[in-house]
Order: sequence, then structure tokens, then C-alpha cells
Amino acid sequence: MSEDLKKTALLERVLHCFFVSVGAALLTWIIAKCHLDASPASVPILYLLIVILSALFSGRGAAIWASVCSFLAFNWFFVTPRQTFTVHEPSEWIALCMFLFTAIVTGQLMALLKMRASEAREHQRQATALSEASWAIASKLDANSALNEVLKQIAKVVNLEAAAVILSKEGVSTIASLYPPDQDINPAIGGSDGNMVFSIDMNDTKFGSVFLQLHPSNTLTSAQKSIVESLVNHTAVILQRDQLMQIQTRVAALADADRLKTALLSMVSHDFRSPLTSIKASASTLRSEGRPFDEETKLGLYQGIEQEADRLNRIVGNILDLSRLEAGAWKPKFEIVQTAELIGMVLDPLGVEDNRRIMVRLDERLPDLNVDSVQMVQVLKNLVENALKYSPADSSVHIETRAENNHAKISVLDSGRGLSENELPRIFEPFFRGYGLQESSVPGVGIGLAVCQGLVEAHGGVLSAANREGGGALFMLSLPLQQGSPALQECD
Repeated sequence: MSEDLKKTALLERVLHCFFVSVGAALLTWIIAKCHLDASPASVPILYLLIVILSALFSGRGAAIWASVCSFLAFNWFFVTPRQTFTVHEPSEWIALCMFLFTAIVTGQLMALLKMRASEAREHQRQATALSEASWAIASKLDANSALNEVLKQIAKVVNLEAAAVILSKEGVSTIASLYPPDQDINPAIGGSDGNMVFSIDMNDTKFGSVFLQLHPSNTLTSAQKSIVESLVNHTAVILQRDQLMQIQTRVAALADADRLKTALLSMVSHDFRSPLTSIKASASTLRSEGRPFDEETKLGLYQGIEQEADRLNRIVGNILDLSRLEAGAWKPKFEIVQTAELIGMVLDPLGVEDNRRIMVRLDERLPDLNVDSVQMVQVLKNLVENALKYSPADSSVHIETRAENNHAKISVLDSGRGLSENELPRIFEPFFRGYGLQESSVPGVGIGLAVCQGLVEAHGGVLSAANREGGGALFMLSLPLQQGSPALQECD
């Protein structure tokens, strides 16, 4: 204990003795003034009241001092001969000694009772702190929130000015959590008096330490130190759990990457081979010697080569678009565009037969859109081409627009087989194709819808899929109309 703490403790004892003396003197004056000594048996009981109050408010030392003061005052003022410490009768000496003994014992018992009650409250506070820290570990998956809660519980057990969780990694120390949150401290290992450091270790792994800056007038008892060490162990559990969760996240990411790699290899081996085989066959036919071809046959072979090359180009383009979206490198460039103009840019490149099958219904109340026209044309083109591809050749495809709840709703409806309950949750996953389509003659690699969803979400919108009443599938994209929407500001 430092010299300042010793002086403070001595001053507190002197003040307690002073107030006890004043209390005994005041009680003596009241007894004399009110003639309460008419019944000698009541005087010792009144003095015991001073002893009990001193024990409750000031502790054992004050209770002993109150017993001595009461003994002397009782002897001097109320035992004959008065105003002297002389006692003539041995029975009176016995009574005085019994009074002094009773007062001391009563004071000590009351002080002990107070101490036990204080210890019970302290134990309850410590148990509550451990319970709430354990609950923080179980309920708060975020490591920072859980560490803040543990430091808060330590502050309930210990009278401290500040606390911090310091993580050490590769020789670099960083403060992971601080209490109070706005406290500006510079933890120094082995610092000044009142600073304490507890190491955070678990399973031969050292995560760092917990730094406590105690109040200058406070020292840790052995019980408090034991509780603090238990709470520090809670921080080790939190940090190890966070470490395991990071490992689990990396493992899941690697598993997803491996799955995508497998899907990509499967797609390359299957979907790239088919157009390449067609191109090679057409080119070999054109190069064959001794086989004259008329102009119509040559034109058909050239068109086949061109169509398969376009197909390969679309596949490669979708893969590149998906990689750019996942890397966050394809940001929308917003501009004001009319909905009718946007849909016109989608329909113009399509052939005459495809346009005959497409029915468009525009909502005249729908205002202009603030979108990246290139990206939105790609989204709608993918959706329309899918609808045409999966619908019977003699069926129609519908495009409908409307304004609803400050959002533009653009729907593409086909007349195909629809989506099964198992397909709906996975329809926008990269490289996923509907069950029964993986080995079908319908071309596709399962990237287009994933690209569409990424582009729509980059605009702050939502792309959803559902089944139509009466058969077929419905794909609807919802885009915010208001210029100042948070999603649009984030993408600007």
C-alpha cells in the first residue's frame, strides 16, 4: 500500500473516532437533560445503541472505541459517586465490566454481520458479472460487442478508471476493445501503480492481454482478482471463437470457390465443346476438296459458324461480367432514360420472328428511370432471350411495366414449363440450371441470371422469380424511382 493510501486510511479512522466521541457525548447530554437515568437499567441500553450504530456505519474499530467511550461516560456521569471513576461497591464494578464486555461483543457481532452482508452482496455482484459475461459469449457473435460486455462486467466488480483488451499479433499490439468507449488511454505494460495486466491465453495460444487502470484508492482483493481472471478467460473464449469463425468463413469460401471451379470446368468441357465442334465441322466441310457447294449451302455453313461463334462470345462475356461483378469493378453509370426507349433497345437486335412473339404493355404513369442504360439493357435482354428460349415456338412472351410504391416494376413473363419448388431458391446461383436442363439440347450455362441479379442489386433494386398462374415463369425487377434513394447514392 502506498504512503498516500496509508495516510487516507489513518485520517478515516481518526474521523470515525471523532464522530463516535461526539455521538457518545451527545447521548450523555440527552440522558442527563431528559433525566433518563431515573431508571439505571435503561442507561446501558441507550449506550449500546451508539455501539451498534458505530459498528454498522464505521466498522469494528469504531465499535470498540464507542464501547470504551460509553463505558467511561456511564461510569463518570451515572454511577455513584458521580463525576469520578471510583466505584465503591464490587457489584457495580462487575456491572460496569459486564457492560463493557457486552458493548464490545455486540459491536463486533454487528460489524461482523455488516461484513458478511457486504460479502454476500459482493458475491452476488460477482456471480451476476460472470453470468452476464457468459450470456454475452452465447448471444453476441460479434467479437467486439462481446469483449465490450466483458469489460463492462469487470468494471462492475472492480473500481476502475479504464480497461482495454489489447491483441498482439506478429509483434504488433492493437486495442480491440475499450471501456469506457470514449476513454483515451495509452496502456503501458508494467506501468504505474494501480495498473494491472492479465494475459489472455488458451490452448497454448496467446491472444494478448487485458489492461486495467484501477482507481487510485482501490486495490484488488484476492476474491476480486479471482473473478477478474475468470472474466479474462471469457475474453479468451470470445477471441478463440472469433478465430474459429474466421477459419470457418475461409473454409466455406474455399468450398464455394472449389464448387464454382468444378462447375466452370464442367461448363467449359460441355458447353464450349459443342459450338467449337460445330465450327470445326463447318470449317472442315468448306475446306474439303472435290466437293462443290452452291451459294446457299455455303451461306448456311457460314451462318452456322457465325452463330456458334456468337454463342461462344456470349458465354465468355457472361463469365467476364460475373467476375467483374464479384470483384466490384463494374459500377453503374447512372443517366435518365425513358422506359419505352430502354425496352426498344432490348427488342431492336432481336429477329422479326422473335419480335412478333413479344407483347409489350407500358404504364404511361411510369416516370423516367435513373439507371445505367447499358447494364439495364443487358438485364432485360437476358430475361427476354431466356423467356423466348424456354417457351414453345408458337407462344408469346409478355413485357409489362408499372409504378408501385415509389418503385418501377418491369416484368418478363414466359409460357414455358415454369420453375419447380426446388429450383426457385437456387435460380440465381452462378452455373445453376434447372433440373432436367443440364444435359438437354437447350443451350445455356447458368450464368445469365446471376449476372442479371448482380446488376439489379448494384442499382439498389431486387430481381425476383415466380411461377405464373396458368403456367410459365415470371421474372420481375424492381428499381427505386426516387433520385435520392440510399441505394442509388451508394452506387454513384
